[in-house]
Amino acid sequence: MNHWYGADPVWWVPLEAAARRRFRRDLSHRYLGDRLVYTVTALAVPADPPLVTVTITFWARPLYPTYGQRPCNTPQVHAEVDAISPHRNGDRSLCLWYPLDPPDQCWTSEKGLLDLIEIVRRHLALERVWRLTGGTNGGVWTLPDAPHGFPDVA
Repeated sequence: MNHWYGADPVWWVPLEAAARRRFRRDLSHRYLGDRLVYTVTALAVPADPPLVTVTITFWARPLYPTYGQRPCNTPQVHAEVDAISPHRNGDRSLCLWYPLDPPDQCWTSEKGLLDLIEIVRRHLALERVWRLTGGTNGGVWTLPDAPHGFPDVA
């Protein structure tokens, strides 16, 4: 296999440093050759269940469209995969930002894993509010809502 960013400590050490300090034993990783998978086992999110397991997968060659973004900036994030939400991709991964948003509105690996985990926490809290306020029957998404469906871009 060719060398890729997920196998390079120059990339992953700064990515995970702050998250490791914050989550300690609740953050683990698995290196699976073509992907690097982080798991947070006890992410606190308001409402029930109070603690959530989150998996974040960085792929050498993503199996999903990245819309011109670098693979290291487009991880696949899963949590509460059976939950109903208007912000999930077809594979039940979280839809955390719109691919054509301005760069300052999208997460990039330079911002670090801790920043991504906090985006995930906020997203899960928003999903819960949406479900508590009616879900598919008029639930309210309390922050600005991006368009859904991926753009028709190369």
